[in-house]
Amino acid sequence: MRFWLKLNLSIVLMIALILSCSRWMIVRQNFRYAVENSIEQNTNQYRLEKYSLETNMINQIQIGEEITDEKMVQAVEAMYAYLNSSGKMAIFDKNKQTIFCNFEAIGEVNLEEIFYSEVDTYCVREIGDKQYLLFGSFASINNKEIYLVNFYDISVIYQMRNRQLKEILYVDMMVLVIASICISIFSKFLTRPIEKLNEASKKISSGKFKERVEVKTNDEIQELAESFNKMAEEIEHKIDSLQSSIQAKDDFITGFSHEIKTPMTAIIGYADLLRLKKCDEKVTVKALDYIYSEAKRLEELSYKLLSLMKLSEDKIELQTAKIDESIRKMISKIPLEKIEIMLDLQKAVVKIDESLIEVVIRNLVENAKKAEPKDKVIKIKGEMLANGKYRISVIDQGKGIPEEHIGRVTEDFYMVDKARSRQNGGTGIGLSLCQKILGLHHSKIEIESKENIGTKVYFELEGQSEI
Repeated sequence: MRFWLKLNLSIVLMIALILSCSRWMIVRQNFRYAVENSIEQNTNQYRLEKYSLETNMINQIQIGEEITDEKMVQAVEAMYAYLNSSGKMAIFDKNKQTIFCNFEAIGEVNLEEIFYSEVDTYCVREIGDKQYLLFGSFASINNKEIYLVNFYDISVIYQMRNRQLKEILYVDMMVLVIASICISIFSKFLTRPIEKLNEASKKISSGKFKERVEVKTNDEIQELAESFNKMAEEIEHKIDSLQSSIQAKDDFITGFSHEIKTPMTAIIGYADLLRLKKCDEKVTVKALDYIYSEAKRLEELSYKLLSLMKLSEDKIELQTAKIDESIRKMISKIPLEKIEIMLDLQKAVVKIDESLIEVVIRNLVENAKKAEPKDKVIKIKGEMLANGKYRISVIDQGKGIPEEHIGRVTEDFYMVDKARSRQNGGTGIGLSLCQKILGLHHSKIEIESKENIGTKVYFELEGQSEI
């Protein structure tokens, strides 16, 4: 069952219960007051009739007449004529024999409780399809004992109650129908934001992670919608991250397989050649050179892969270092081979893992060498910035990087010119390794390059000028 329908039924049932109880209590109270008022009025009438009958009988005794059943009947008729009343009365002697009765349905009435009571009493009885108020009393006049029973029709009170109940039922039915329609519209309006949330959740569960809900109700439902959107954004972000991670792993495996296959094919081919044929010294040396160079490339690749794995698993501890001195020491370890290194370093103190930053500097310098700078110069510049960062730049005037490749050169196994990179012993994971190292230093590689003009690669470290 839909929530709006549950809400509608609940409110309608609550209204019906409240209306029914409240109106029933009102009708019951009015009915009780009406019955009490009728009892009071008929009690006075009953006393008047009893007093008139007793007075008439006493008058007859005073004039010396004997009280007989006939005299008593005449006295009752005279009383009703005098009072101009159409009341109903029954008179019984002490043996419960009827002396007088003008109530036609007397045979349907059980009068035992009245006969056995010597005090005035009353009760309500349903006789036929009407309700009567019965008054009973015991009287003794000149040693003549009689029972008087008066009957008063109070059916109009019950009819009025029943009519009120029917009218209330009709009115309540109309009220409930109108209320049900209004509540249905209102509850549908109230639950519409929840339906939007439900629809959005279904779309998200089916893979549409960009789905969002727009709810402007300025209440808890709007807060729920905002929380839902935040959750959806987080899910979308996590899914995108997972997909990117999966894609990166796939690309890594593909690249790794390719990078392994190429040198392995060369090694197997030349080894098979040496194994199956007797080659002259020149061919043998050439084959062995190929085997050696490709094996060295595999060794370099394995070292860098191990470094990547180590960076993924370990946390580093940064230590304070004088960066200008550290860079000079790092450069002194790099074989230059007809390339001049020009240093322009401001003195500063930074927090680094010196061995890891050395890997970064070595890779950037080697990449600059492979770019074949026209002036055979690689410039390394270090400067303090206004934002408190120390920027290290490696600048060359070599071949440059095409603009469409700049955003991807830090990906695993990505090479701009695969043939030239392999010829120079490149593995395609040098910059990827640098990016991960700098990530541990809360930094990243930035690249500015123009094809056939040159490249500037730089990164920034937290530091302060040396005093």
